[in-house]
Amino acid sequence: MKKILIYLITAASIHFVKAQEQRPNIILILADDLGYSDLGAYGSEIETPNLDRLAKEGLRLREFYNNSICAPTRASLLTGQYQHKAGVGYFSNDLGLPAYQGYLNKESLTIAEVLKESGYITLTSGKWHVSGNGQSYPWQRGFDYVYPRDDKNANSGAPGLKTAKTDAEGYPTQETFSTNLITRNAIGFLDSIKSKKDPFFLYLAHTAPHWPLVAPKEDIARFKGRYDKGWTAIREERLKKQKEIGVIPADLIPSTVDADQYAWDKLSFDQRALWAKKMEVFAAMVYRLDQSIGELLTHLEKNGQLDNTLIVFLSDNGAPAEDLVKWHHGASKNYGSVGTVGSYESQSKNWSYASNTPFKAFKDYTYEGGINSPFIAWFPKQIQQGGIKQGTGHIIDLAPTFYELAKATYPASFKDTKTNALAGKSLLPLLTSNDQHVDREEGLFWERAGNRAARIGKWKLVSTWPSYKWELYNLEADPTETKDVAAHNHQVVSQLSQAYFKWAKQNSVVDFAELEDKEPAMMKEFRKSKIQEIEAPAFRF
Repeated sequence: MKKILIYLITAASIHFVKAQEQRPNIILILADDLGYSDLGAYGSEIETPNLDRLAKEGLRLREFYNNSICAPTRASLLTGQYQHKAGVGYFSNDLGLPAYQGYLNKESLTIAEVLKESGYITLTSGKWHVSGNGQSYPWQRGFDYVYPRDDKNANSGAPGLKTAKTDAEGYPTQETFSTNLITRNAIGFLDSIKSKKDPFFLYLAHTAPHWPLVAPKEDIARFKGRYDKGWTAIREERLKKQKEIGVIPADLIPSTVDADQYAWDKLSFDQRALWAKKMEVFAAMVYRLDQSIGELLTHLEKNGQLDNTLIVFLSDNGAPAEDLVKWHHGASKNYGSVGTVGSYESQSKNWSYASNTPFKAFKDYTYEGGINSPFIAWFPKQIQQGGIKQGTGHIIDLAPTFYELAKATYPASFKDTKTNALAGKSLLPLLTSNDQHVDREEGLFWERAGNRAARIGKWKLVSTWPSYKWELYNLEADPTETKDVAAHNHQVVSQLSQAYFKWAKQNSVVDFAELEDKEPAMMKEFRKSKIQEIEAPAFRF
């Protein structure tokens, strides 16, 4: 009897140890062009109950940084490298230098490659945007299950997969809407592996709410009349809510309006109606994104796959300023009412001014409005519920975080290629302990088509192309970058600029003047499209 008891105790102990050593599933969800305040958990009036649930049961960060635009963000997110080091220093265009080739290089391993070697099943559904020259497609970079599995759609920088069916008025159906397709294909992958014991890594890269503004009619109807008050009133409401829930300090002073911002009360009745409809569609896209994530959560729970799963949600950049009426052949492509599949409309900087509340500037800029993303991490029993921390994390930190959590080793070489060392830090101390932010003596750095920034501690240095003039902000006292204090802090400017140029050299960043003549004409027009005309552009209602 004593031997039996010892055996049972030993068996139970072994089972307990194995349970403790069980490695978690990891789900990384990326939104496209979602502004800092576009979720309920970050101050929005848009209903996002599923993401709000993850925030309530998990952790939010006030500061979590991306690379200000889609392809460079995805390069860093997937590899844990600064984008130039990974080969995507400019965009998904080849500008003739290794750091600017426009697709992931072999020296920068993806999360999928590393986790697959460690026994994970790897899945991705949605936008890829970091391949080129027939190389670095997701199925070549460690992913077992891929949707869409074709060269053209896998690297599309456009908002996504073409809708196959519409209703009688030209609005997409729920069955074929790209947001739902991306999630449901991921769910199909999860169904196919639910009997397997190996942990999985799912990279769910949504195209919503990136332009063009298209959504199912019934989703748009939910927001009818919601935006008739205009962007200034919505921004004020979001600012108030952000302070109430603690996402921003109660005494924070928001950034000031751009000189070319349209005055809502000076628009005609018809113009206001048209602009309000645009935001109704945008809100519907965010709502549908949240609903699809709810569908994913329900299915994971049904399959028994939700327990022991880390879920991370963020956006690839701030809300955009580009105006499709003036860029990307928007005027000629726009042949349907706003919200229909024939529509080719963007949110533009008027509504993005509200989406990026309380910050300055937009996508592609290195001010906070371009690079500071909503960030939610959910992991029951490991992440304390309902927390809001300062954070100061960066997308280069996610790969080392996942590797530590998965007990995976990042190799010094892979397939006879010496790998680039990881640039970021594990966020586990931040996510699972009382740490409030990531300590990083070396700082953080950005460069995107001549727009530059460096951050060390509370200080942030910024310059916007074509200017080389440095601006300096104290983000502890002025998180919305309203007061340039460079003139009074020459030593700090010198320290941060030296750190920037050291980083630039280490990552093969070149002066953008050397690359400007190689910049595609379409991307040059992209810059001009962010500057608005005096009168509101006409578009289809």
